Amino acid sequence: MAKNLKFFLDDSGQVCARGPQTESVLLDFLERDVRDNDHVCHDLLQDILAVQSEAAESREFETEHHVVGISSDSITLATKDSAANASYQTGLKHFREIIEDWEAFILDEA
Repeated sequence: MAKNLKFFLDDSGQVCARGPQTESVLLDFLERDVRDNDHVCHDLLQDILAVQSEAAESREFETEHHVVGISSDSITLATKDSAANASYQTGLKHFREIIEDWEAFILDEA
């Protein structure tokens, strides 16, 4: 599993992600936009693979609350909430591992 992240179900059965405060945008993205939807994981991973295989120079993946900008060397995850104006950036490989781990978690818990 991705270093420093913990995935679990809360008392009401909702998927949750916890980790360092520096990754709060990522955690919010997993909980609010990806949730327990493996189709979102699949579509996002397809975009990541397209960029990694150089079939596409970059991609943008938009969800209800966030926009994911995917380039060959990094991802930028930004909130759509203009009041929060928060973003998160990490390497493409690291983000792919997080999405794969989240997808495995939700499929195991379903």
